[in-house]
Amino acid sequence: MLSKTLSLLSSLCLCLVLTVAMSVLVPAQARAAADPVDLFVEALLDKDTETLDRLLASNYVFIGSNGHIQDKEHFIAAIRSGDLVIKSASFKNLRETSAGPVRMVTGNGTFVAVSNLPLPSGLMRVTLVADDTGPRERIVLVQLTPVIPTSDCEDGNCQIR
Repeated sequence: MLSKTLSLLSSLCLCLVLTVAMSVLVPAQARAAADPVDLFVEALLDKDTETLDRLLASNYVFIGSNGHIQDKEHFIAAIRSGDLVIKSASFKNLRETSAGPVRMVTGNGTFVAVSNLPLPSGLMRVTLVADDTGPRERIVLVQLTPVIPTSDCEDGNCQIR
Protein backbone atom coordinates (compact mmCIF):
# COMPACT_ATOMS: atom_id res chain seq x y z
CA MET A 1 0.00 0.00 0.00
CA LEU A 2 2.79 2.41 0.95
CA SER A 3 4.72 1.62 -2.23
CA LYS A 4 1.62 2.28 -4.39
CA THR A 5 1.07 5.60 -2.60
CA LEU A 6 4.73 6.60 -3.11
CA SER A 7 4.55 5.55 -6.76
CA LEU A 8 1.41 7.61 -7.26
CA LEU A 9 2.99 10.62 -5.52
CA SER A 10 6.14 10.38 -7.64
CA SER A 11 4.01 10.19 -10.80
CA LEU A 12 2.05 13.25 -9.72
CA CYS A 13 5.27 15.13 -8.95
CA LEU A 14 6.66 14.21 -12.37
CA CYS A 15 3.46 15.45 -14.03
CA LEU A 16 3.66 18.70 -12.07
CA VAL A 17 7.32 19.24 -13.02
CA LEU A 18 6.55 18.57 -16.71
CA THR A 19 3.55 20.92 -16.63
CA VAL A 20 5.63 23.72 -15.11
CA ALA A 21 8.48 23.11 -17.56
CA MET A 22 6.10 23.20 -20.54
CA SER A 23 4.46 26.41 -19.32
CA VAL A 24 7.90 28.04 -19.25
CA LEU A 25 9.10 26.63 -22.58
CA VAL A 26 5.99 27.21 -24.70
CA PRO A 27 5.85 31.03 -24.24
CA ALA A 28 9.58 31.26 -25.09
CA GLN A 29 9.01 29.25 -28.28
CA ALA A 30 5.94 31.34 -29.15
CA ARG A 31 7.95 34.54 -28.69
CA ALA A 32 10.73 33.20 -30.92
CA ALA A 33 8.22 32.58 -33.71
CA ALA A 34 6.47 35.94 -33.28
CA ASP A 35 6.57 38.51 -36.05
CA PRO A 36 9.26 41.22 -35.66
CA VAL A 37 6.56 43.91 -36.01
CA ASP A 38 4.73 42.57 -32.94
CA LEU A 39 7.99 42.13 -31.05
CA PHE A 40 9.00 45.70 -31.95
CA VAL A 41 5.75 47.16 -30.55
CA GLU A 42 6.05 45.04 -27.38
CA ALA A 43 9.67 46.10 -26.87
CA LEU A 44 8.75 49.78 -27.32
CA LEU A 45 5.94 49.57 -24.77
CA ASP A 46 8.13 47.64 -22.31
CA LYS A 47 11.14 49.94 -22.85
CA ASP A 48 13.05 46.72 -23.61
CA THR A 49 16.20 48.10 -25.21
CA GLU A 50 17.90 44.68 -25.26
CA THR A 51 15.15 43.26 -27.49
CA LEU A 52 15.22 46.39 -29.64
CA ASP A 53 18.97 45.98 -30.07
CA ARG A 54 18.42 42.41 -31.36
CA LEU A 55 15.45 43.34 -33.60
CA LEU A 56 16.93 46.43 -35.24
CA ALA A 57 19.48 46.27 -38.04
CA SER A 58 22.77 48.11 -37.58
CA ASN A 59 21.65 50.59 -40.28
CA TYR A 60 18.20 51.11 -38.68
CA VAL A 61 16.51 54.49 -39.18
CA PHE A 62 13.56 55.82 -37.14
CA ILE A 63 11.58 58.73 -38.59
CA GLY A 64 9.35 60.07 -35.83
CA SER A 65 5.97 61.70 -36.26
CA ASN A 66 7.68 65.09 -35.98
CA GLY A 67 10.08 64.27 -38.85
CA HIS A 68 13.05 63.83 -36.49
CA ILE A 69 15.40 61.10 -37.75
CA GLN A 70 17.42 58.83 -35.47
CA ASP A 71 19.78 55.96 -36.15
CA LYS A 72 19.72 52.77 -34.09
CA GLU A 73 22.21 53.99 -31.50
CA HIS A 74 20.41 57.27 -30.82
CA PHE A 75 16.93 55.72 -30.94
CA ILE A 76 17.82 53.12 -28.30
CA ALA A 77 19.70 55.71 -26.21
CA ALA A 78 16.63 58.01 -26.25
CA ILE A 79 14.43 55.17 -24.96
CA ARG A 80 17.00 54.08 -22.37
CA SER A 81 17.45 57.64 -21.03
CA GLY A 82 13.72 58.42 -21.00
CA ASP A 83 14.02 61.15 -23.67
CA LEU A 84 11.52 59.08 -25.69
CA VAL A 85 8.77 57.30 -23.77
CA ILE A 86 6.19 55.32 -25.73
CA LYS A 87 2.89 55.48 -23.82
CA SER A 88 0.82 53.43 -26.28
CA ALA A 89 1.13 51.97 -29.75
CA SER A 90 -1.32 49.82 -31.67
CA PHE A 91 -1.33 49.28 -35.39
CA LYS A 92 -4.06 47.78 -37.57
CA ASN A 93 -4.91 47.38 -41.24
CA LEU A 94 -1.36 46.12 -41.75
CA ARG A 95 -0.48 45.27 -45.33
CA GLU A 96 2.68 43.58 -46.43
CA THR A 97 4.66 43.75 -49.64
CA SER A 98 7.78 41.66 -50.24
CA ALA A 99 10.63 41.93 -52.68
CA GLY A 100 12.94 38.99 -52.14
CA PRO A 101 14.22 39.05 -48.57
CA VAL A 102 12.95 42.58 -47.93
CA ARG A 103 9.41 43.27 -46.82
CA MET A 104 7.52 46.47 -46.21
CA VAL A 105 4.62 46.60 -43.78
CA THR A 106 2.24 49.56 -43.83
CA GLY A 107 -0.83 50.32 -41.80
CA ASN A 108 -2.43 52.80 -39.49
CA GLY A 109 -3.09 52.99 -35.80
CA THR A 110 -2.43 55.05 -32.75
CA PHE A 111 0.90 56.11 -31.35
CA VAL A 112 1.28 58.19 -28.20
CA ALA A 113 4.73 59.13 -26.94
CA VAL A 114 6.46 61.78 -24.89
CA SER A 115 9.72 63.21 -26.12
CA ASN A 116 12.08 66.05 -25.30
CA LEU A 117 11.22 67.29 -28.81
CA PRO A 118 7.61 68.21 -29.71
CA LEU A 119 6.06 64.98 -30.97
CA PRO A 120 2.62 64.68 -32.58
CA SER A 121 0.63 61.77 -31.14
CA GLY A 122 -2.60 60.05 -32.10
CA LEU A 123 -3.61 58.52 -35.41
CA MET A 124 -0.57 57.58 -37.51
CA ARG A 125 0.36 55.92 -40.75
CA VAL A 126 3.16 53.47 -40.02
CA THR A 127 5.71 52.11 -42.46
CA LEU A 128 8.15 49.42 -41.42
CA VAL A 129 10.83 47.83 -43.60
CA ALA A 130 12.49 44.56 -42.57
CA ASP A 131 15.43 42.73 -44.14
CA ASP A 132 15.81 38.95 -43.95
CA THR A 133 19.19 38.58 -45.69
CA GLY A 134 21.10 37.74 -42.49
CA PRO A 135 20.68 34.95 -39.98
CA ARG A 136 17.31 36.46 -38.91
CA GLU A 137 14.96 39.21 -39.98
CA ARG A 138 15.91 42.68 -38.77
CA ILE A 139 13.99 45.95 -38.91
CA VAL A 140 15.72 48.54 -41.09
CA LEU A 141 13.24 51.45 -41.05
CA VAL A 142 10.22 52.67 -39.10
CA GLN A 143 8.41 55.83 -40.17
CA LEU A 144 5.41 57.35 -38.39
CA THR A 145 3.31 59.92 -40.25
CA PRO A 146 0.49 61.80 -38.51
CA VAL A 147 -2.80 61.50 -40.42
CA ILE A 148 -6.27 63.00 -40.36
CA PRO A 149 -9.02 60.72 -39.02
CA THR A 150 -11.56 60.30 -41.83
CA SER A 151 -13.83 57.47 -42.94
CA ASP A 152 -11.26 56.57 -45.64
CA CYS A 153 -8.68 55.99 -42.94
CA GLU A 154 -10.26 52.69 -41.86
CA ASP A 155 -9.04 51.01 -45.04
CA GLY A 156 -5.58 52.59 -44.77
CA ASN A 157 -6.14 55.55 -47.13
CA CYS A 158 -5.51 58.25 -44.55
CA GLN A 159 -4.88 61.88 -45.42
CA ILE A 160 -1.54 63.16 -44.14
CA ARG A 161 -1.80 65.79 -41.44
